[in-house]
Amino acid sequence: MEAGLEHLTWAGGTLRHVDLLLVVLQPTRKVLLTAERTHRLALELGIPDVCYVASRAGEGDRERFEAFAAERGGVLLGLIPDDDAVRRADRTAACVIDSAPDAASVRAIRQLADALEARMAAPPAGPGGAPGERHPGSVGVSHA
Repeated sequence: MEAGLEHLTWAGGTLRHVDLLLVVLQPTRKVLLTAERTHRLALELGIPDVCYVASRAGEGDRERFEAFAAERGGVLLGLIPDDDAVRRADRTAACVIDSAPDAASVRAIRQLADALEARMAAPPAGPGGAPGERHPGSVGVSHA
């Protein structure tokens, strides 16, 4: 799905049926403003679980992103560091997981996959932690 908020509107709300929305953050003010809008739209659509992942970030950004997520009732599931291995792979149209399997970003992506898998396997929760209905594999991603 391409970046943009149209997937979260009532008109085009292709994400309204997901059980978990993963919002991708970057350490810029503009991205955080867009993530805030994304969070509000997700609540309007009744998406029961909104989590966050930081991309192109440094360890110094972790606390800021954790606070951002917590203020919105969510969690930061992972932090993918800014990594030259990703840029090198992109220049050659390669997948960083194949071209640099030991890179910091690849380790972070694997940790994120584990965290996401554990979150989806947990007992379902609706808005505010109330019991809800979960459909395995029903995850949406919004790049803020």
